[in-house]
Amino acid sequence: MLKKVLCLLPFFLIFAESFFAADYYADDLGGGSVILAKASKQSSKKKSKKGAAADEDISGEVTAINVAKDKGGSGYFSGISKSVLDLVEIGSAESLLQAYNSIKKASVDYAENERVLVFIITEILKIVWPSQTQNLSIESPGADSRNVYTGAIDSAKNGIYDTSTGNSDFLGNVLPSLVLCGVISNADYYADSEAHLKAALDFRPNSVLANYLLALLYSKTGRDGEAVERYKIAAQESKAFELLFNYANSLSALGRYEESKSVTDSLIVLYPSHIDLLKLLARNYYDVADYVSAERYAVLVLQQNPADLDMLLFRAKIFVTTGEYLKATSLLDVYSRTNASAKDYLLLRSRVQKEWNKNSALAVSTIEKALSLYPNDKEVSLAAAELAGESGSLIGGKSGAQLAQEVLASDGDNQRALSLLIKTLTQEEKWAEAYASSKKAMALPNPGIDAICAHTRICLALGYNDEAWSFASGLYGRLPNEDKSAQIYVESMVRTGRTSQASRFINTSINSASSSMKSFLYYQRSFLASGEAAQLSDLRSAVIANPRNSDALFRMYGIYFEKADYRKAQYYLRQVIALNPNKQQYLKLNAELDKLIR
Repeated sequence: MLKKVLCLLPFFLIFAESFFAADYYADDLGGGSVILAKASKQSSKKKSKKGAAADEDISGEVTAINVAKDKGGSGYFSGISKSVLDLVEIGSAESLLQAYNSIKKASVDYAENERVLVFIITEILKIVWPSQTQNLSIESPGADSRNVYTGAIDSAKNGIYDTSTGNSDFLGNVLPSLVLCGVISNADYYADSEAHLKAALDFRPNSVLANYLLALLYSKTGRDGEAVERYKIAAQESKAFELLFNYANSLSALGRYEESKSVTDSLIVLYPSHIDLLKLLARNYYDVADYVSAERYAVLVLQQNPADLDMLLFRAKIFVTTGEYLKATSLLDVYSRTNASAKDYLLLRSRVQKEWNKNSALAVSTIEKALSLYPNDKEVSLAAAELAGESGSLIGGKSGAQLAQEVLASDGDNQRALSLLIKTLTQEEKWAEAYASSKKAMALPNPGIDAICAHTRICLALGYNDEAWSFASGLYGRLPNEDKSAQIYVESMVRTGRTSQASRFINTSINSASSSMKSFLYYQRSFLASGEAAQLSDLRSAVIANPRNSDALFRMYGIYFEKADYRKAQYYLRQVIALNPNKQQYLKLNAELDKLIR
């Protein structure tokens, strides 16, 4: 007998060695059990960016557990109330706290699976919903042994997406994605995370936790439209700060600023000093053109952190937008001592040089520096295109139209690029090219009022009167109280020969109009007036109502030039040049007048 045992001993040793040295998980061995030999060292090393220390932290013996394959609570958490497990799967701060209070007991009284569940509850609260629990006393008894659940949480805290949990139950699908709540540099796990979170939602469609984590994933991958839908579902069950703040961020990223502001306005009441919330509020108010409120929130951020250079630069941006150039220049000077090569700094500095210093050459030099530092940045290219179009200069050897076309080559639906291209072609009076580009703009979803007005004026220049009238009358019919729609409506009536209709509209509207609108109406009426005296009278009224009406001033120049009254012509042309100092056309006309006057 002893000889037989001795003969068989090598075979037993070989079997034992192959079993206990395994570096993998054997899933689904009889009734849904998961056998863990060692802590998936191979998987952890592939995912970890933190070196040997991180691998060591998550390695070690892991307890084999039975994972439930259904929502009924059978498996590892059997014996725990289904109502408690339901609360955990909902996963909001409120439901987790309710589950915690339902299961809480003296440490020595916990069964091992209860101890693990309390550990899971407290860790989710700390990782996902810290703002909701920071003032509460929540204690975890700790877990006596490692298993796929505790291992996934430990991995997530180390920035690792743990693939060892399988997809047999809700928590196994969700817990690895807690890594999304940290600052992650790698994205190699995003596809796995999305698949497992969707599997978790098959178990619990109304889970706040799973919907929120999936929304975070979408936000991190630039899929803000999908993120908003997931945040919206989660927000039906929870009003946690983290959830609503990220929801507002995604709305803002989609350009839905009013909706984002509505969310942040409700949060600031509860978190009046939260610095990230104050920053988001400042940007939201800027985006809805409430610059007073935007500046107020920017100041509140700087009061807490005077060294916040991003908010310092943002405040300068507000002042540039509102035309408070002296304040903007002061802030830009402070910022430049730290970083005179930042993209936003260069863009703002060039605007100040163009709009306040009236130094287009210096503005061009600054934007050329930005182009050299950020050659593939769309915002820089578009700012350069705009400046090139307005100044008539080449920037980086390229015209405004060329710069806009480069952006459109990689982003054909970029509305700002298309608008700048159309504007540049219109300034150069390349009407056929402008029309082709404008037709593309009209084909985009929901073209704005500026795009419709620009297309109408291009049609008028080309003599496409029926098309021009169709767009102008349609726009005015939809937006009769908007000055821009009323102006293009009047201009189209005048230019397409609807003179009686235009006269009635102007005479009915002019007395109650704002100064700028009144100036525009007098200018248009000058085209309907019979005789030079009546035309000049309307033009003078237009300039009195708005001294910056360069169209009226230029028309007065034209009338006096035709009369060979060159000194009066130059008087009005110089006012036009003062308003448009970079327009080469006007400078050439003035040089010609200088010769005639001599």
